[in-house]
Amino acid sequence: MEDLSRRLDQIDSKLDKLSDSVSRLAMIEERITHQTSNLSRQDERLDEQEKRIRKLEFQASRRGVILGYIERFGWIVLTAAIGLLSYFLKT
Repeated sequence: MEDLSRRLDQIDSKLDKLSDSVSRLAMIEERITHQTSNLSRQDERLDEQEKRIRKLEFQASRRGVILGYIERFGWIVLTAAIGLLSYFLKT
């Protein structure tokens, strides 16, 4: 009878350990789920920022081309004005 009582105590202690392990596993699983959702959110934010950066790069390159044309036109106008001024001053 005493042997049976000892074995039941061992089974009880093992069940307690198993119960603790299952509860720890549940907490770990919850943490992993939370971290996965946070990573997904960070991925979405990163994708959104990447789209915004690409849009800004496109706008900046387009503005650079337009400003280049304006600068060239300005130099042409300035050169023509200097040429006309020198022509009228010469005569």
